[in-house]
Amino acid sequence: MGERFNEFFNAVPEFSQEDKEQETQGLKSTYEGSDMISMIEKQKGLGSEGAALFTDIDNTFIKKGKESATKELQKKSKEKNFPIIAVTGNDFEGVARRIKSGELPYFETIAGAVGTEIWVKHTDKNGGITYKKDVYFENMLQQTGYDRQELCKKALLMISDFEKNHPAWKLDFQRPDREQHLLEKPDATYQAFKISFHFFSDPLEIERVSQEVSQFFPDQSIVLCEEINYNRSLKPDESPKKYCLDILPITKAGAVQYLGKITGIKKGIVAGDSGNDTGMLLESGLFTPVLVGGYAREAKNTIEKNITIKKEGRRSFQKIKDSKNNPKAIYIEQNPQREAAESILRAAEILHRAENIKKIRESKIRSK
Repeated sequence: MGERFNEFFNAVPEFSQEDKEQETQGLKSTYEGSDMISMIEKQKGLGSEGAALFTDIDNTFIKKGKESATKELQKKSKEKNFPIIAVTGNDFEGVARRIKSGELPYFETIAGAVGTEIWVKHTDKNGGITYKKDVYFENMLQQTGYDRQELCKKALLMISDFEKNHPAWKLDFQRPDREQHLLEKPDATYQAFKISFHFFSDPLEIERVSQEVSQFFPDQSIVLCEEINYNRSLKPDESPKKYCLDILPITKAGAVQYLGKITGIKKGIVAGDSGNDTGMLLESGLFTPVLVGGYAREAKNTIEKNITIKKEGRRSFQKIKDSKNNPKAIYIEQNPQREAAESILRAAEILHRAENIKKIRESKIRSK
């Protein structure tokens, strides 16, 4: 694994050789011996490429009424030594509490706070479990110039402006009291690379909201998604709906790409259901994106804008293009009864079958 780290840091010119060596040692202690790397190495020992499942948590990996599918997905992932990497809007502390309560399993890796923090699982010889934070990844984000204090001050100006010019949006911090306290007494441990808001809008107007916010934060990533719990109480055609909005230096897509590069994971599935997942679905590289059943409207709308040639009928796999116009296939759930983990299982089944067919064809060609 050391060679992979050395290759990674040789491509990072801003570090001196001494810094590279120090950071490399830090990365090794985070990843080497981790459950994720051990599972990947077992795959390679059996002649397979490193593969993993990158998945959003709520309404993708777990969903009320779909518990059996989640358990089946965990079972098959364990049997195949496929690590499950949670890529979620929840921060690590929130996910950890849900793990301890038994609601969630111990994911091999957690990319929390919309991909702005990475925690890697280690199990000792006695079965004790700890998570180690990827500090190098954190240092990378610090070098982007993301100054939370200054951005929050700018956010206050934006909120004031919207109160005058767009009062119907009711845009505000998700936790106004908390943000006001942080402005007075900064706390670097609280979502250092994520500022969160909520607002209300007609679904057809959310793109305009995003554009207006971008005027205040042109150098940051703007990510929005539905507030599912609130909107669930509304009628399907009722408006306005409630949305969440985050200002970030990186998105879930960046975290997935980083983890793939640093660990050598070359294939697998990236699964999501909402607006803050669309980036990692569209920019999933060699991984196969899966938009699970029960998806949010804004997720489907964004994905469909990138479909190149729409296949007619209930065809689950469609062709899309990423931001560089590279073509790739995406699984979009068509069965209204199949949701969350059920969709991931179905997509994996189709992909496995296609891979076996490919191997048979290649074997026949070689034998001629």
